[in-house]
Amino acid sequence: MALHCRILGQPFADNALFLKVDTGQKQFRLLFDCGENTINNLSLSEIQKTDHLFFSHFHLDHVAGFDHFIRANYDRANKPVHIWGPKDTAKIIFHRLNSFTWNLTQGIESKWLIHEIQPQKIITFQLSAKNGFSRKRKIRESAFSQTVFSDEAFKVSVRFLEHKIPVLGFKTEEAPKLKINELLLNADNLKPGEWLGLLKDTSLKDSDEIEVLGIKRNLGELRQKLLFRKPGESAAYLTDFYLTRDNASLTEWLRGCDYLFCESQYLERERALAEKNCHLTAEFAARLAKKSGVKKLILFHFSKRYVATGVLPFLNEAKSVFEQSFLPEGWL
Repeated sequence: MALHCRILGQPFADNALFLKVDTGQKQFRLLFDCGENTINNLSLSEIQKTDHLFFSHFHLDHVAGFDHFIRANYDRANKPVHIWGPKDTAKIIFHRLNSFTWNLTQGIESKWLIHEIQPQKIITFQLSAKNGFSRKRKIRESAFSQTVFSDEAFKVSVRFLEHKIPVLGFKTEEAPKLKINELLLNADNLKPGEWLGLLKDTSLKDSDEIEVLGIKRNLGELRQKLLFRKPGESAAYLTDFYLTRDNASLTEWLRGCDYLFCESQYLERERALAEKNCHLTAEFAARLAKKSGVKKLILFHFSKRYVATGVLPFLNEAKSVFEQSFLPEGWL
């Protein structure tokens, strides 16, 4: 298993994060925000295979590319389109879809599930192409917990951030991986073979016996001795926010994250402007990364006011605080 992460868009323009969870047998595609031109360099196939689209909030620079996503997926019948976002997400998506004419979709079995994340609850609504997305039907309501989505391969958790409006920060974590302790395998002179696959087969009970090199062995004892759980990779996406006392626990939520994709709208010399507009400086993002113990910080979402300056001052400022600071691939 592995996380493949890619910041979309260009420096000093709208950005988004495309994240692929690869289990080895299956791939899951997640998109975080959908600003103008951000998904243009993704293939149509990748856009149509996107399992979940997560909106941090609905300022224009985070949603201006959504029409492209709609056009690619309005008739998707093989699996539902999942949209996640803060309060009023269902209303916003409903009105956006209803800004188009859908008189030719009566036979299309495409379902859109809109998940509205509020501080106390998550409400899920369904819209359907066959009725031209004309009806918004509430289908589920559940209590809010930090983990908003989970399956056998990965989970996504949420933090509420402050940007004068509620903004959602997201963290994706792979499920722990069952691994074979090769040192113990060699110490017992156990040669690898097809029997190793049986250790991870959940359909088999610990009380079962399997044949290992011609000898019957208890499966539970072998599992206890040879298997261990290796934590999966994790990536956080934080944009358009500033740190307050209430956000102090953010560092614990980020603790040990492999990748932190963090906005850096301003340079430290304009920190007062950053605070006024509820954004971070590159230095402040680096301080957050260092305090949280993340492995890598990737800076993005730079203000257009620095176009003439270029991207290097952001990187240099962050590296002066946290050496493992980087720019998105291709930005230098």
